[in-house]
Amino acid sequence: MNAIRTLSRPAAQAIRTASIKPSLFHTSSVVSSGKTIEATDKTFADLVEKADHPVIVDFYAEWCGPCKVLGPILTKAVADNKKVTLVKLDVDSAMDVAQKYQIAAMPTVFAFQNGKVVDEFVGMRDRKFLTDFVTKHGDRQ
Repeated sequence: MNAIRTLSRPAAQAIRTASIKPSLFHTSSVVSSGKTIEATDKTFADLVEKADHPVIVDFYAEWCGPCKVLGPILTKAVADNKKVTLVKLDVDSAMDVAQKYQIAAMPTVFAFQNGKVVDEFVGMRDRKFLTDFVTKHGDRQ
């Protein structure tokens, strides 16, 4: 069964990534506040480092239990706050980015402003903390 999951993971990821078409509007940066976007090694720089608005990055892994709890809460908090974009990055398939930002534990969440890390936390947090984190960085514009 694990062999089937391992073989199907790249195909599933390709489908998920191929269906994401960021909207570009007279700029090289992605306009997608309030949305959740799955990133790869290739798309991370455009989605996060070149963004002209606050971006929250959820570094996760498919096998990580706390990540599965944190993800939906963080997604809802971002959907309720149209000033930020949530970018989710599977560290197992984007090892170069994970290494660049020295991701050693999961879940790890970074807040980026103008391509720079401005805040971060590691581990599961409660809904209020996550909502406050998103609001705080949405208001930084």
